Amino acid sequence: MPKKRRERSCSTAKCGCKAHMSILHDKWSGKWKVTDFDEKHNHPLVTPCKRTKMPSNRKMPKAVKDLTEVFHSEKIEITKVPSIFGGEIIGFDSRDCYNHLRNVRHKKLDRGDAQSVLDYFKNKQAENPQFFYALQCDEDGRAVNFFWVDARSRMAYEYFGDVVTFDTTYRTNKYEMPFAPFTGVNHHYQSIQFGCALLQDETEVSFVWLFKTWLAAMGGRPPNCILTDQDLGMKGAIAQVFPNTRHRLCLWHIKKKFVEKLSQVYYKRSKFKKDMKKCIKGTYKKEDFEDRWMSMMKEYDLESNQWLQGLFDIRESWAPVYNRATFFAGMNTTGRSEGINAFFDGYVSHSSNLQEFVLGYEKALKRIVKRENDEDYETEHKSRIVKDHEFLLMDAQKLMKKDDELEKFEVTLDSQTYEGKCECQYFEFVGILCVHMLKVLFIKDIDQIPEHFILPRWRQKANKFRKIDSQGLVHDDGKDESEALRLSHMCQQGTKLACLAAPSNECYTIFMEGINALFEKIEKVRNLPPIQVCDESRVGNDKSTEPSASQVLLLDPHISQTKGRKKDVKEKATTTQSKRLKSGMEMSLNKNKRTCRVCFKVGHDKRTCPSNPMSKANKATALQEDGEGSNGDVEEEELEGSHCDEEEEEGSY
Repeated sequence: MPKKRRERSCSTAKCGCKAHMSILHDKWSGKWKVTDFDEKHNHPLVTPCKRTKMPSNRKMPKAVKDLTEVFHSEKIEITKVPSIFGGEIIGFDSRDCYNHLRNVRHKKLDRGDAQSVLDYFKNKQAENPQFFYALQCDEDGRAVNFFWVDARSRMAYEYFGDVVTFDTTYRTNKYEMPFAPFTGVNHHYQSIQFGCALLQDETEVSFVWLFKTWLAAMGGRPPNCILTDQDLGMKGAIAQVFPNTRHRLCLWHIKKKFVEKLSQVYYKRSKFKKDMKKCIKGTYKKEDFEDRWMSMMKEYDLESNQWLQGLFDIRESWAPVYNRATFFAGMNTTGRSEGINAFFDGYVSHSSNLQEFVLGYEKALKRIVKRENDEDYETEHKSRIVKDHEFLLMDAQKLMKKDDELEKFEVTLDSQTYEGKCECQYFEFVGILCVHMLKVLFIKDIDQIPEHFILPRWRQKANKFRKIDSQGLVHDDGKDESEALRLSHMCQQGTKLACLAAPSNECYTIFMEGINALFEKIEKVRNLPPIQVCDESRVGNDKSTEPSASQVLLLDPHISQTKGRKKDVKEKATTTQSKRLKSGMEMSLNKNKRTCRVCFKVGHDKRTCPSNPMSKANKATALQEDGEGSNGDVEEEELEGSHCDEEEEEGSY
């Protein structure tokens, strides 16, 4: 018995119209002949003005397809494309644009999302050997952790890698994987990137792998200081990988917990909040901080509070008075990392897959580089209007306009060497002279700021090429890590030399002659075939066998199960977006809790209720199942709705 053909689900039905025309090709005469024709229709005919709505007349020109892809990459509303080209007239609408993007996305991911990212990383590294990446897989060959850093970020770390902030609160991607950027500050006090990662979880094991990988990418030089939130996994990994790095906790996260842990005191009409602020930020001696803390505990009857006692025991890791003698570029919090998260919102969304996220990150980096270049131009070609020989006077006048300054600090200054120190330790913490030291220099009739008070990282051309200490890279110890570091060092030096030689034809000729001479010398020393460099298998537990054309090597990662999130897989399957975790303070202040009209439970409404078959989550699940079972076009209303959701989640920096 023949298998019954499955009927396609369609909103229209056939009417049995017999109108047709048959054409036959005569191979002897080479002509086409009409053999049968019936012009009788049993239905109204489509008018010429509506013929573009017929499937046979719908088409998208190549220019429209290209513009649709550009709009999508730039996060511009796709529904604007038909209005630009007059789509209703030439035969396409917004649904065709969305379907084209779907086809492009499927074509790019024909070998899998994670495998597409791996191929992209390999292409980037082929373009520039200084591009560094590492992947980690589980036993089943499924991607777990991703790390990558471009050449410019690696170079920037050499100049500004003394202080780094690290944060993993951003999870705006399809797999809800925590985004872990390494953020610093440049000579314009702008946030810059030193690489990033997408992690499967936030365990100490993952952080150890990430920090070791990042350290190898940065040439084996750890940062002097690092700021993170109060995470035990980060703390253990930093102590293991960066034992000599000063680890400091984010002050904002510490202060936020005062509201949650001490709400009974914080919301009363007392001066506890003011006293605590003065104790944390208004003390410049360790003895003063400890005395004020103890007096506050006694005054507000908090001596038996275990949370405060534990916080006091680790005071050296968060209290400003214990960190003012260390250079932190003026940073007390991880706000720069969280600001970078908001910066990326304009390039990625909650539905972004891995490849889209990586491409969005690259576009965000270009914007960061543009901001730095704009500031370089401003500082190099524009100067403030000041009178001759009065730079220090004009600078001091701008900085010392506060007449209500009550704090007094002791300043010591050597009259011979002009070396000095202020009790406020602003220079040690920020790297810029404080108003107190400037006042003393002004009183001493010193017209110029002493050279030792101007740090190289704050100078105008601080991001220009520097000499790198190559000691420790010239010896051959047989380790792959040393080979990778030597390769990175040589690429950096070669790039610097090429940039110096490029503006002049004469310098270019000298450069090429030197390169040819180096080739001859190196070939005489080593008679070995070329070595494949920068293989991803050299870092972590990576699996790096090359995939064949018909085999998918790297499987897509699972939906991330991060800390503080529900472990119910079924409940996570109904979630279409990853949302920001609310603090205890926010939840306690939210008195008017919404109740669902379908299941009468708190925490959601009927639009997102799992029990409602017409909810957004169930619609998305049904849409996904239909897409897997058939190749039909996606309905316009559903696509437009998901696109609007993406736009609502996007923000601006």
